[in-house]
Amino acid sequence: MNRRRLEFESWRDAMLAASGELDPAIGGPSVSLTAATNFRRTIYCTIHRREMSTTLLTHDFPDPTAHSPQRLSTTTALQGLYALNGPLLLNRAESLSKRLAADIPQGDAERIQFAYRLLFSRKPSPRETKIGLAFLGETTGPERATAWTQYAHVLLASNEFLFVD
Repeated sequence: MNRRRLEFESWRDAMLAASGELDPAIGGPSVSLTAATNFRRTIYCTIHRREMSTTLLTHDFPDPTAHSPQRLSTTTALQGLYALNGPLLLNRAESLSKRLAADIPQGDAERIQFAYRLLFSRKPSPRETKIGLAFLGETTGPERATAWTQYAHVLLASNEFLFVD
């Protein structure tokens, strides 16, 4: 199978699943994509034909007023900036770091291994574990939580999470 980038909807759903926030309920009313309490699958998000979500437009969502047999795939600077600075990714990184802390309360190396299993379905290499431990360093207190959130952010924004081989 050729390598392909996840569409935005699948990427968002995967982030919600990894952070433990995905609401698996089937059916029901649609919810705004940008609602802070929206943890439903992206397929249940409200689409306004005349007022499209800038998040969806940034990520190649087809024009809902036009016939579109296929979604055009682009890679733009705006998509990269969204991944680095967008509220969706920042919030999911914070939630993922909290999940990692709750599920693996002790041991940074074990927590890194758990993160890799959740996100990439594999164990980290010794080099990846070493890089993660070096990034986290000897921080304590609130700085420790911030370091884990930043580490989770990097993993969620990585090509390995965004692409399927």
